[in-house]
Amino acid sequence: MNEIDAETLGWELIGWDSDEQAAHVTVLTRVEILSIRDLFPGREDDFLATAAYEVPPALYSAMRSAIPRLEFREGLEYQIGGFRPSV
Repeated sequence: MNEIDAETLGWELIGWDSDEQAAHVTVLTRVEILSIRDLFPGREDDFLATAAYEVPPALYSAMRSAIPRLEFREGLEYQIGGFRPSV
């Protein structure tokens, strides 16, 4: 696994529309990422931070079970990933 300092990362669940615009963005916490990371067995790291991971509709229910506040909007394609916030 890659060495990642999770304390300096942020995460987003992004719903992209057909024009490739970010139409729905949800900021996620480190604790929330840890609760869903095992839903992504092909991940490259423990914190879903080294790539943008597709979130297929088949995962929506399991993600909502782990993070009840999540919403998934019809017609959007979702991805999740980490980023380094600007200072």
